[in-house]
Amino acid sequence: MSLLASIEEVFQSSQMDHADRATLPGRFSFTHRIIECLLIFSLCHFLSYEGAAMTIPESKIAAQLYIFGGDAVKAGEPLNGYLKVAHDAGYQLVQGWLSYFESEELAVKLDGYLAAHQLSMPCAYAGGGMHTREAGDQAIHTILSQARIASRHGLKIIVHNPDPIGRKKTDEELAIQAQNLNRLGTELSKLGLQLAVHQHDVEMQDGAREWYHILEHTDPAKVFFCLDTHWVLRGKQDPCRLLESAGKRVVDLHLRNSKDGIWMEDFGPGDLDYQKIQAILERIDYQGYYTVELAYDPQTQVTRSLEENLRRSLGFVLNTFR
Repeated sequence: MSLLASIEEVFQSSQMDHADRATLPGRFSFTHRIIECLLIFSLCHFLSYEGAAMTIPESKIAAQLYIFGGDAVKAGEPLNGYLKVAHDAGYQLVQGWLSYFESEELAVKLDGYLAAHQLSMPCAYAGGGMHTREAGDQAIHTILSQARIASRHGLKIIVHNPDPIGRKKTDEELAIQAQNLNRLGTELSKLGLQLAVHQHDVEMQDGAREWYHILEHTDPAKVFFCLDTHWVLRGKQDPCRLLESAGKRVVDLHLRNSKDGIWMEDFGPGDLDYQKIQAILERIDYQGYYTVELAYDPQTQVTRSLEENLRRSLGFVLNTFR
């Protein structure tokens, strides 16, 4: 019997008088009354959940600064203007580059810029080779030197994309890469930071071979993921499948969309169905960040200001994810 049918029977039976109940021995036992109460409670809980308009907090939504161009990589005066645009578009968070923390002086300057626009930056992006011991040593040294400064200025996550090498990485190179990522993740955890591995389309080759190697050969307690959903799609893989595979190891999402394969000027409905992604996020109880990372193809038709496109993107995030 369905839940609603059971509830209906409970209510119908509640209309019976005492004499009627006496003719049904055992039916209205103490145990049955408990079951009735549980059914009613379950229905009320179900209805209140379905009717609730729960949305993710805006303190989990960031604007990635990639769309502002090369000057955004540096903690200089142009960055101050870009942060103003992000704030005016309604964001509380931005995601920039770990290179902002090359020195304490630069980090303090960044703090001033962020404070002026009531922004925070919990995540920052860094590259670097990981497929050889020499490249890994160099990348880990650079990332850690900047991470030590960043950890004192509010950073929580370092988003890292191991450098591609123009061809498929060998099994040995992938093994070394996983070892280096484990090393980096371990050292960052000592600073109170998380490592989140990012990907583009090249890691999606051969059924996402490189990405799955990282997933399966790194420590789940030390190495996490930033899933760039549309790059997965461009790599001819299903972002839903990867999201299901990584589950709670995903701590950041990079979000954009396309129409007919061409990146849109804002983040909205398009080729990639984000309702399906939302369903998975709800199932895995996703607690990470939602980072709007706009990017334009040569064919992208830009008809609005960047501030307006960022604002519209924020609205789509709030309306889609909950």
